[in-house]
Amino acid sequence: MKIIARIFILVTGVLLLAHYLPSGFWLVADKPQRVPYVFYSAVENRFLFFRYGNGEVQRTDAAGKNYDRDEFEQLLPLDNYLQLLRDGRMPKTINNVPIPIDKLRVERISLRIKPELLDNPAVALYPLLEAESGRVRLEMPGDFFRLNHTIEFIDAKSNRINADKSTKFQSAFAATRFNFPAKIIAGNPSTMKPYDEGYFITDSQGAIFHLRQVQEEPELKRITDVVASGEKARWAALKPRFIQVQEQENREVRAMIIEEDGQTHLVIGQDYRLVTLPLKNYDPAKMQVGVRGDLLNRLVTVSSDHYVEAMVLNRNYDFVDRYTETLPERKDCAAGKIAGVIFPFTLDFEDDASGFIGFHFSPGRPIALTVNAVLLLPALAWVLIRKHGFIKRFPELIAVALTGVFGLAMLFLVPKTE
Repeated sequence: MKIIARIFILVTGVLLLAHYLPSGFWLVADKPQRVPYVFYSAVENRFLFFRYGNGEVQRTDAAGKNYDRDEFEQLLPLDNYLQLLRDGRMPKTINNVPIPIDKLRVERISLRIKPELLDNPAVALYPLLEAESGRVRLEMPGDFFRLNHTIEFIDAKSNRINADKSTKFQSAFAATRFNFPAKIIAGNPSTMKPYDEGYFITDSQGAIFHLRQVQEEPELKRITDVVASGEKARWAALKPRFIQVQEQENREVRAMIIEEDGQTHLVIGQDYRLVTLPLKNYDPAKMQVGVRGDLLNRLVTVSSDHYVEAMVLNRNYDFVDRYTETLPERKDCAAGKIAGVIFPFTLDFEDDASGFIGFHFSPGRPIALTVNAVLLLPALAWVLIRKHGFIKRFPELIAVALTGVFGLAMLFLVPKTE
């Protein structure tokens, strides 16, 4: 029984040390770096950047030239129009294109998908707002729906199924040939938005539908039934992994779709036009993707801790320009190479690409195994000199051979058995 308890203490101790020793090392040795925040100047048709270093923000271009704040704002009038209007510096045209002041705010769009959103748990109860209530503000309904083998609406106060409403909506699902159960139910269940887009839903066969409630009646469309003939095959071939619905004031972008292979698409306009974003190195599990738009352009960015890709599209979503930049990963810097030798592996309980707590192991460099063998020699010498007995300390010696510095620490921390 003692040996079992000893092994349990060793394993637990090694796991804790594999987390806290590397964390302490990086607390001292880490030199934080951040990928630049990318802008696109419609004035000069080139990329500009916020770069972060030495505790301050630098405003630069791709050539490394620095700008003061006023110069930078003047190059980005569509991003800084409020300040420029206040100062009387807002241009009336940009490259001979008139800039109507009343359209600047309405034409701004912003969407972003972080990696952790792809595996977040969800409560399978969804509010379906009235899309055309005639009221200025959206209102939260008194019921929620769920999609199992049917659609059911549940009254929030009584916790009872609204049979009449459920039957009415179930008829709409049957009429559009929806195959239960649903795989993806994507919406924006909030009243803090300019209008309600409803939900984009995939059925068990992967077909995509669009559900809204209009004047208390169901409006359900199988998208392949309503798009132009040239779009039908593309929609039918989609294999969505994640769909984000986030209503924009200009009602241009209806949704963003990420497929299982990482292909990313925007759903544009009332005709559900599908725009594929020609991204080069997007990995949904590790990178965030965002779209920022203004009166003239759409800027798509993909970023991680060490990589940024920015792509500019015009208002018709035709490709204009691209910028990529790669920063050295932490493991490749001098401190990272030292850590990879000292620590045969590290353990994190949180992962930037996931919203879940778990065991996330990162291996060290192969040479760390040689370091483990070297550390075994002083461990053997210490056991023999202190006359602890080779057999009694055998579990700790195995821990040193397998886990290096973590096992060596446990050799000194765990008392010998009598």
